[in-house]
Amino acid sequence: MDESGKGKRIQLWVGLAVSLACLAAIFIFVKPAEIIDALRGARFELWLLALSSVLIFMVLRAVRWRFMLNSGSKSEKKLPFTTVFHIQNIGYLLTYIFPFRLGDVARAVLIGNVPPITISRGLSTMVAERVLDLLFMVILFPLTVASLGHLPVEIRTAIQVASILSIAAAVVLVFAANQRETTVRIAAAILDRTPRLDTVVWSRRLNDLLLGLNVFTRLGDAIILIILSILVWLPIIGGYYVGLHGMNLNVTLMEAAFIVCIAAFALSIPSTPGGVGPQDAGITFAVVSVLGHPGGAAVTFAFLFRGINYLVLGILAIIGITFTGETFGSVIKSTQSFLQDRTS
Repeated sequence: MDESGKGKRIQLWVGLAVSLACLAAIFIFVKPAEIIDALRGARFELWLLALSSVLIFMVLRAVRWRFMLNSGSKSEKKLPFTTVFHIQNIGYLLTYIFPFRLGDVARAVLIGNVPPITISRGLSTMVAERVLDLLFMVILFPLTVASLGHLPVEIRTAIQVASILSIAAAVVLVFAANQRETTVRIAAAILDRTPRLDTVVWSRRLNDLLLGLNVFTRLGDAIILIILSILVWLPIIGGYYVGLHGMNLNVTLMEAAFIVCIAAFALSIPSTPGGVGPQDAGITFAVVSVLGHPGGAAVTFAFLFRGINYLVLGILAIIGITFTGETFGSVIKSTQSFLQDRTS
């Protein structure tokens, strides 16, 4: 087994262990009887609104992705929204099922078959999406923390400093994207003097990253993307708000936004696909330890919201597969072939 394959195998087992540990911790502190009691008192009419928020979220993400794919293109032909929407949904479901964000690569491969888009352009938009989502979260998080007056000053200050550093790092990356060739050349010179690092591989990865950020080098496009990113996350904040109230948890809109941030950051922790375990534990921690609500209702909310995500994505992905004429098997096979060619 090569080093790359061995590293992925270790990452997979570490993620599984983390997920199991988080789930075990949840059920140590919250008894199944508490979850059953919370379900009995749930207001499922509000959960229908929460379900619709996930659908709106996916529609708006497709609007943003289509804008990124079409941005800067000199071709008069623009991608139809339905094509982008269906391909996005297929990829998102695969990301929720398979490790190593396979769905992101699947999206790039599928959209790369739609002229005039290429696979490399599709991959670059994945980078831009992550940067936009991270920026939104690091800006929103300290604002939500400021609304929680009972948090210690030290914790609030640490969060604000971390957010400032994250924004500064994003600014540096955008600046580097404006000087991509020079940045890659400097990085290659440094890598040549660094033992046990493959200069070609890491230079290519840096170049791909900066290509993904190229959309931020155009001021008009960057402003539109920032506005779209705000719109993308508003339905999820609203969905959390009504879903929490559907579990009889009386939270404010800013508290719901705080929980969304915790859930988003939890996805960066190694785990099984979809953040199973860490995300649920993060939501439970935020609702119980920070906001002081009952554990049974908190865990039930986390599991129910995960469930409606899988339900909506599953339905949308099946519709997408029908629309594109693909099968899940063919999508996975073509994605794996692309990855093998890329690493060979």
